[in-house]
Amino acid sequence: MLGNNAVEARRTPGGGRGAERAPVNGRARYREPGLNPFDVELFDLSSTGFRMVTFFRPQVGKHIWVNLPGLQPLEAIVRRADGNNYGCEFVNPLHPSVATHLQAKLR
Repeated sequence: MLGNNAVEARRTPGGGRGAERAPVNGRARYREPGLNPFDVELFDLSSTGFRMVTFFRPQVGKHIWVNLPGLQPLEAIVRRADGNNYGCEFVNPLHPSVATHLQAKLR
């Protein structure tokens, strides 16, 4: 396990997120342009973004690609970094029903 299960998903007071994130416990494939993909741990997910834990250090503002189970690679932007935790925003949000399905699948 790469990360910290004790960190809870919570909405930032006053907004900042487009959708409420739900806690998940799963893996995804992460890739930066020009680099090989590798597994990361997912700890929350919404239609607009996700939180991943990785020992690789992507820069805030970096465009990345993530493969969620059953979906084609999705482009996202690293928005926050806290240690090995990275908050990412999808460039094209997931349909809410797709996000709900993945949240249930990855619990």
